[in-house]
Amino acid sequence: MSLFVLMYVWQNIEVVKIEMEHRSLSGKANRLIMNKDRLLYEIERYRRMAAVEDHAWKYGMRQMSLRDFDVIVVNKRDAQ
Repeated sequence: MSLFVLMYVWQNIEVVKIEMEHRSLSGKANRLIMNKDRLLYEIERYRRMAAVEDHAWKYGMRQMSLRDFDVIVVNKRDAQ
């Protein structure tokens, strides 16, 4: 009889341990999902053109103008 009681108690202890581990892993899974969602948001935020332009202005870049280009005309007869 005491063997059955011991096995019943041991079984209940194991069930409680498994439930605690399940809660712990569920919490970790939720944190990972939230972290993934935050990272996806950050990626999308930096893909916006306004964010790219703000970053460029911050580091001293400017919009290109026609004065930034040089045109070189090459004639075939000049190459001979």
